[in-house]
Amino acid sequence: MKQTVPSLSASCLFISLLLAITLSCISPAQSIGQDVLNDICSKSKDSSFCLKSLNSDPQTATTDLLGLAGISIKLAKTTVDATYNFVKSQVGLVTDPTLKKQYTQCVESYDDANDKVDYANERLKAGDYGGVGVATSACLDDVSDCEKPPPVAVNVAAASTISLSEQNKESYELCQIALIISNRLSGKN
Repeated sequence: MKQTVPSLSASCLFISLLLAITLSCISPAQSIGQDVLNDICSKSKDSSFCLKSLNSDPQTATTDLLGLAGISIKLAKTTVDATYNFVKSQVGLVTDPTLKKQYTQCVESYDDANDKVDYANERLKAGDYGGVGVATSACLDDVSDCEKPPPVAVNVAAASTISLSEQNKESYELCQIALIISNRLSGKN
């Protein structure tokens, strides 16, 4: 009786077919949908600001949750940097010692917040989503230390104080969005 041995080309074809089927079942990271974005932003203090901020980055439409975490950290970094620079510029404009002390404290708080956002980015790259949450939560604490803008002094324009209040709110919101996304990555919500 003659036994049939499959040819090498038939075996290669079978393995290739099996590999193609397996790879088609493994989908690449799915982009988040609007419903996920809405859910994330519903957990923030200002959902419309959250949606507007995240949608300001064109990559949001095609990214996955991990990419969205990176976008939120990048947005937080940009705003925290801008607020730090703004507050630092105000320290030199005030002569009232109490006011100068308050602005100096804000500079220190935002310097710390900058470090926390940088650390959150490092943790994200390392896949440590819990670490991202800890860092972004600490960023919220640092920003909150400067939550109430110093009173307006005679030599500081009211617009500067209003601007600090707005920038501080934006920094807080963006750190909070990064925290919400990191919690979702960690499976906490």
